[in-house]
Amino acid sequence: MPRTERRYGFFRCPICRAHWESAYVFCVQGTDRVYYKQDCKKCKKACNPYRLEKLKCSICGQSDCTCSKEEKEERHTDPNKPHRSDLCHKCQSGRPCMRK
Repeated sequence: MPRTERRYGFFRCPICRAHWESAYVFCVQGTDRVYYKQDCKKCKKACNPYRLEKLKCSICGQSDCTCSKEEKEERHTDPNKPHRSDLCHKCQSGRPCMRK
């Protein structure tokens, strides 16, 4: 398995035209090549994002941030938008995105 890095992706299902965004898109390190797809929650079609962005730090808003490890650990996540591991091919492969 190649090394991967996380990106932010914008998705559109080619079958049912549903749209979604995800901060859990994994690309081959140093490239924009998506390694794990995500399933559409409406029709279950495996999809690649149509657009990718580097993740931005939720503290400083920069892609290449210099925030400390302690600052990053204090970030809050939106409990209304949980990670859908049932739709995530990385999680389904046995390499979960989220740590418990």
